[in-house]
Amino acid sequence: MKLRNSKMLDIYTNKPGDYYAKQMSSRGLRSLWFKKRQSIVYGLVKKYWAGGVVLDIGCGNCLWHQNGIPTLGVDINEAMLKYNKFKLNSFSPLCADISIGLPVKSNSVDNAVIMEVLEHFKEPGLIINEVFRVLKPGGNVIISVPYGKLPGLWNLFFALRCKYKGLIEQDAYYLNRCGHVVSFNIKNLL
Repeated sequence: MKLRNSKMLDIYTNKPGDYYAKQMSSRGLRSLWFKKRQSIVYGLVKKYWAGGVVLDIGCGNCLWHQNGIPTLGVDINEAMLKYNKFKLNSFSPLCADISIGLPVKSNSVDNAVIMEVLEHFKEPGLIINEVFRVLKPGGNVIISVPYGKLPGLWNLFFALRCKYKGLIEQDAYYLNRCGHVVSFNIKNLL
């Protein structure tokens, strides 16, 4: 398993700690989309959480999280993990590169969240296999990937956003399509 390339690894690890939190608090459709997505994930976690720890893989700012649910957040960006630890009293950070495996014992996690992460890996199935390795029997996994009911519109919006933010604002993250190396469709989701 590998991130897209070492350039993307540098981009990810150097994002400021509050990067995603700022996107969520900004104005516009993107902020509404972020908030709705976080609300849905929190609702699912709350619905299926039967106690124990939630493993959030590629947690970023762990924006779905509400205090009270013990969460082990794994991310490669140390600044984001520190931001989360400061903000959330039931959050435990683990800085790790999930592309080389999860430094978590097998059959030790009750629930897992993989939200908008799999599209960053050439072989997302390897990440999913690793999650099932650490998940206890009967555990729950919540997975979210960028795919809409109208994929043509999502793809157009994403491409335009990457062009604008990348070329006009010279944001390296967007110049590299936000690190997306896999596009999901109905065939490869099933």
